[in-house]
Amino acid sequence: MVSSTTQRTDVVRVEQYTASGESLSSALADLTWLNTADMLRGFGISKPPWLYGLSTVLARPPALRFARQLLTFDALVGQAGLPAGCAWICSLFAPGLDIVGPQPPAQGPLLIVANHPGLLDAAALITALNRNDLKIIAIARPLLRTLPNTAAAIIPIGTTPQHRMNALRTALRHLQQGGAVLTFPAGRIEPDPAHDDTASASLEDWSSSLDLFGRIAGGVPVVTAIVSNVLAEAALHHPLTLLHRNPEDRRWLAAILQVLWPHLATTPVRIQFSAPCRADHQMRATVLHTARQSIYQARAAQRRTP
Repeated sequence: MVSSTTQRTDVVRVEQYTASGESLSSALADLTWLNTADMLRGFGISKPPWLYGLSTVLARPPALRFARQLLTFDALVGQAGLPAGCAWICSLFAPGLDIVGPQPPAQGPLLIVANHPGLLDAAALITALNRNDLKIIAIARPLLRTLPNTAAAIIPIGTTPQHRMNALRTALRHLQQGGAVLTFPAGRIEPDPAHDDTASASLEDWSSSLDLFGRIAGGVPVVTAIVSNVLAEAALHHPLTLLHRNPEDRRWLAAILQVLWPHLATTPVRIQFSAPCRADHQMRATVLHTARQSIYQARAAQRRTP
């Protein structure tokens, strides 16, 4: 097991940095607004106007706190690298990381294909991979405009075929230069394998573009990563989640509850890496087979947890 720790001297310097500067106050305001909107959406509050207004006032303190944490994280990324920033953010919201399987290559071209149960999955993966040359294929969220150091590690993917092809070309160039690329082929939040029996079936939604990637990636090493236990049982079964009927909405609210109350998470986030295979024209089938095995093992590990 690897605990998520932080270097206090670095964080103190970063917090001093994020506490000053005119441009930073604008970023803080934008992040606070985005966090507030996410919280209200998570609780399903949109009307009537008086309730929305009151809820906005009540949500502001935790939204502001999380905004400050995100700015500290981004400054730490700029100062010490993406893995260091992610290790720090994991230390705030998870009691540790449980890394299973062979450690992926520390250098040279590498494609990591992962599930996306949300919340801390990307930060946990980046911490475990510990590669400063890592790029992440992801949708360019408004949040990233306020986190420039983090945004520099993102290969943005849009909604049109042309945008997706541009992202693919950018990722391939990075691999050819010896870098690492992380992709989430589902393109959306997925069920957490530790708590949801539908996690394996949801793999069918993984993009068929994996085969295209495999054909043109030229035998690049590929590692499958399955992240589980990012959502705590206490959050998933909190009475407030009964505000929603839709399972996806319940998972989203559970994630927000964990941000509000990090103590709900009592067990480490689990990351299972596969041995590397080689990218080819049947990469999707190979990756799905490996992912299903890892999900089965994650479920078994969860059942053994007291």
